[in-house]
Amino acid sequence: VRGEVSATYLDYPRAAERAFALLPFAKVVLLLREPAARLVSSFNMRWQVEVCGKLTWTRRDCFKGLSSREQVKEHAVGPFQLAAALKVWARCQTPGGDGLDASCLGADFVEKLANRTRRERREIDVCLAALEADAPPLSLGRCLGLPILSQRKLYKRMEDGAYVYRSMYAEHVAVWLSYFPPEQLLVLPSEPLFERATVEAQMSRLAAFLGLDYKETNQEVLFSASPASVTGAPHENGREYVATPPPEMLADLRAWLCPHNARLAGRRIELWPRPLHNAQARLAGLLLANGLVPSASDLSADLPWAAAPPGGPTIGCEPAPAGAAAPSTRAPPVTTAQPPLPTAANAETRHARDEGHKRRRAKGRPKRMNGG
Repeated sequence: VRGEVSATYLDYPRAAERAFALLPFAKVVLLLREPAARLVSSFNMRWQVEVCGKLTWTRRDCFKGLSSREQVKEHAVGPFQLAAALKVWARCQTPGGDGLDASCLGADFVEKLANRTRRERREIDVCLAALEADAPPLSLGRCLGLPILSQRKLYKRMEDGAYVYRSMYAEHVAVWLSYFPPEQLLVLPSEPLFERATVEAQMSRLAAFLGLDYKETNQEVLFSASPASVTGAPHENGREYVATPPPEMLADLRAWLCPHNARLAGRRIELWPRPLHNAQARLAGLLLANGLVPSASDLSADLPWAAAPPGGPTIGCEPAPAGAAAPSTRAPPVTTAQPPLPTAANAETRHARDEGHKRRRAKGRPKRMNGG
């Protein structure tokens, strides 16, 4: 059995389409981590790159390894990253100028996480409102303009501007189901794979899905550091956190994400913001076929973050913290005071205009200004 793993296949535009075109009979395993934890982990990685540059890939706690402005420059990976890192250095250097203050870094981490997720959620809410009115419906990714971005711009957007979108698992699973039949997909929660006591059951399910004889898992391979490890940690990609997001911030993120991901539990199909179509129906079938839910009226114990608490509100999610907007699968109605919707059509128009500018510059013609 041969395979490969990537953290980007699930949610990148056209990944499912290209995988199906190349390997239509492949078996696909989807590992889903608790959405808010995945979001914060992804942001932590990008924040460390922003602050530490190349040092990120050699230290789990790279922010502790910077001791001078010259070091910040030495580890830079590009002009934009360097400018951001120098701002953090100027703001957070210790009084002696020989390192970075941990409390200042923690405040920077939390502030940037809050600002970037808040901005992204506003954009997604506008798109969800537009999708409700579209017939036939566009995908959320197309409304956000992702499929038409160049490879460089797409990478930038997905890695440093799609923290919330990438944790909206139901959107991405439905895309994969529009290409692969449910019997070729297996959904597993990530958390049981982190613990010795629960990993056996998950590995047994994986082996059965792949048609392999299963006896036991060599846990020493999974939970021991490799000979090449420089830290002695079994999971070398794990990174230290300079700060933990405040509980109210995490509660707000979970309250926003929950109604979007509750569909994964097989019970909240009616919460799709547009009429049920084939991919959504297959999503429910997938989860039932893989034993994630015993029936369409029960919720999955495997995905507790997608489950409704007994007697909970209609949407099946925990209430938002005091002062936060109530979670909803539908965005507020679009009003004339809002900016133009970032629909796929608008994005395609911008793309065509940009390409026209490039062709004119290549021919030595000046860029035409507005009104010219």
